[in-house]
Amino acid sequence: FESTILASSSLHEAISSIVARKMSREMADTRMRLESLEYLTSQILANDERIGADIIAIMSRDPAAMSYLQVVQFFKGFHAVQAQRCAHAIWKDNDKNTALALQDRVNELWQVDIHPAAQLGGGLMCDHATGLVIGETAVVGRDCTILHNVTLGGIGHDKGVDRHPKLGDRVTIGAGATLVGPIRIESDVVIGSQAVVSINVPTGLVVVGRNSLLNPSRSTARKAEVLRRPITWIYETSSEA
Repeated sequence: FESTILASSSLHEAISSIVARKMSREMADTRMRLESLEYLTSQILANDERIGADIIAIMSRDPAAMSYLQVVQFFKGFHAVQAQRCAHAIWKDNDKNTALALQDRVNELWQVDIHPAAQLGGGLMCDHATGLVIGETAVVGRDCTILHNVTLGGIGHDKGVDRHPKLGDRVTIGAGATLVGPIRIESDVVIGSQAVVSINVPTGLVVVGRNSLLNPSRSTARKAEVLRRPITWIYETSSEA
């Protein structure tokens, strides 16, 4: 605590120190020196507004988050996202090997596998995050929520082509859901737990099962149903759109 939080002069320095120390532990075959990692991550994360947006998102959406300091110190989904942001900047700077080494270490440390080329918007909450896989050409919009064991996967074997999902803003993806292919998930969509999605999803709809689309605003009765059970209505209502 004293060597990370108290010794830092800014939020991005504190986060860089925490993430770098975890990634540089000697158990990692792909480790980099702590001093190098701290300097590199601090330079990349400086002035990145997405850091604060991520912390605020977690505090507002996760009832288990008791303080901002707790999020910064202990939430591995938050740590993994910040590490990927660093790897993404390094990837764009054409240092592919270093970026992939960071991806490998994040996967080893937190069981989160996000390709360095993937684009992650601010205000992102990856709750629990274990088993999360996000592929190379995936894009995640602003203020999205992604639970554990979610896959944003690709199709095809051709290199250099668009293969992964694109998420709009304020998309929520439940635990164990799988999204495959270069599909478009528009803003304010909810993907239910264990859903399999391989089609485009229009704004504001809900997906359950295999590509089954539900409209929360379909009727007055449906709207009332959603208001009564905002979390579980998608599993208790008719499968009709």
